[in-house]
Amino acid sequence: MVKRARNPASGGMRYAPALAAATFGLYVLCTSSPGWAALRAHIDRQTVSEGDTLTLTIESDQAQSQDRPDVTPLRKDFEVLGTSTNSETSIVNGSRSDSTSWLIQLQPLHTGTIDIPPIAVGSEHTSAIELNVTKVSPQQTKQTSAHVFLEVEAPAADKPVYVQQQIPYTVRLYYDDTVQSGDLAAPDPENAIVEQLGQENRYTAIRNGHEYKVIERHYAIAPERSGTLHIPPASFRGTMLVASDSQGNADQADDPMERLLRGTPFANDPFFRGSFGSGMALGATAQPVDIRSQEIALEVQPLPAGVHGSWLPAEQVTLHDSWDDNPPRFKVGEPVTRTITINAKGLAASQIPSLSFARPANARVYPEASGNQSRTDGNVIYGISKQSVTYIPTAPGTLDIPPVELAWWNTLSNAQSRAVLPAREFKVEPGAAAGQSNAVPPAPASAPPRATPAATPVAAAQPPQGTSLTERLQQHRAWFASGAALLAMAVLSLVAFRRWRRPGLKSAPAAAPALSVPERKAAMRALQQACAGNDSNAAADALLDLARAEWPADPPRGLGALAARLEAGGREVSALDRILYGTGALSWDGSALWDAIGPGLQAQRSENMPKDDGLGALYP
Repeated sequence: MVKRARNPASGGMRYAPALAAATFGLYVLCTSSPGWAALRAHIDRQTVSEGDTLTLTIESDQAQSQDRPDVTPLRKDFEVLGTSTNSETSIVNGSRSDSTSWLIQLQPLHTGTIDIPPIAVGSEHTSAIELNVTKVSPQQTKQTSAHVFLEVEAPAADKPVYVQQQIPYTVRLYYDDTVQSGDLAAPDPENAIVEQLGQENRYTAIRNGHEYKVIERHYAIAPERSGTLHIPPASFRGTMLVASDSQGNADQADDPMERLLRGTPFANDPFFRGSFGSGMALGATAQPVDIRSQEIALEVQPLPAGVHGSWLPAEQVTLHDSWDDNPPRFKVGEPVTRTITINAKGLAASQIPSLSFARPANARVYPEASGNQSRTDGNVIYGISKQSVTYIPTAPGTLDIPPVELAWWNTLSNAQSRAVLPAREFKVEPGAAAGQSNAVPPAPASAPPRATPAATPVAAAQPPQGTSLTERLQQHRAWFASGAALLAMAVLSLVAFRRWRRPGLKSAPAAAPALSVPERKAAMRALQQACAGNDSNAAADALLDLARAEWPADPPRGLGALAARLEAGGREVSALDRILYGTGALSWDGSALWDAIGPGLQAQRSENMPKDDGLGALYP
């Protein structure tokens, strides 16, 4: 990808260090949660097969020191292949933060459940982690003779799956040195949304004594309708090198180097096989390869009977109240803000609804816009929604805050659950203006006139009563003439200066007519109102109006084309399109669309366009 050079005169490059520091600080803030220890550890995969490698990452919120992880306890169950260290420092708004991470490459020595013990770094220890090491299945053993093959994982067919539930889906591509390049494509099921979770993992694995390179990707598939969901095969298309005989028939066993080394002590030497065999065989030719995984069918259940409130299928939902960390103090007329953080495991942030805050008898309540974010650990998607509300007491005494409840469906226990924050009671103290908290401020017209210096009497500065507007203008015509002359001189000077700076600049051709700023703002207001009222048809009209304002020369022809063009919000626009033109009876909630589109329409970068929804070259 070619990057455009920045003009030093523009000053844009001056902000690159600050932008990088701010981005890292925001990442640390969003990925951290209350109660995290200074030292933590995680692995890139919870389940591995016999012979696979994995990465144990240990992270510290402290700057790098002389302390190093003690890997001695790991050698009981693992072969420690190597360790690397990474340290970062960021300064955001004058506040400095440091972090250090150690990446430890491991290979299990046996199958079964292995407890990765706590690892000491100085005086601190990580928590234990459970790892499952499985035997190679008969299906995998049968495929070991191939140079490249695919494996996919999805929930068991007997496990209930509901509408809008996040279904984990894993794809693994195994290939050896004969594979030169190719593209790995994710499945594209109908009536479902597919979202990749995190970055892909790359490691090595052994199948029946043969070493493969592995690319592993994790996805979340959210069905939009009940019934049978057909997940089509994941596919890989690429090229591989195969040895050919004099007749042009490809046969790896007839590799000339294989025949030369056959019967010698070097026949099975990995150096000779890796250097002169397979991909580097004499007379090797490129051959296309096209493989596919098996198709998976799952039964998607409709909404269970008796579901109350919003439909939130998740593995876990918790509520955290900022008042638990910092209890407030109430005074009449003074605002107090409360932030409730909703953490949902197995649910995207766009699916989390806005909380309902009941109004106490002696306070005003002002909810604020929520801040939503989705993240993933590579296996599960996590939705985080921060919702704030401001309370302003109107009278002293006791303030009773009603409880906050959020109903959700537990996909693990297959039952309705509730996340609840209990009711609270506070004492409201009298404020500085408690007796005037509800008073209406006096009108500006009734304010007394501002005092004037004694040297300039008011009567002399005011025109006599009964003077007409024409007479006043005539009295000040000299001032108006002078001001007009100065304005004309300023305009002429500006024009002359611009021509002097760009003497050879030709007039640019007239631009294509575009929607004015007021029309774009009107479209945004219409979209906000449609989303607030859950009016899908009005939201579609407003989206297309907004798209025509954003791209007047090349407007998208429909919601599908608009969704493919967006960097953010494409998923929500596609969901709206399915609601409008599908045959299902699902109701539409406009909050997710407004959360995604509210900042404005953003076109995809070239590397994120739909045509690049594959793996790219295996060897960059």
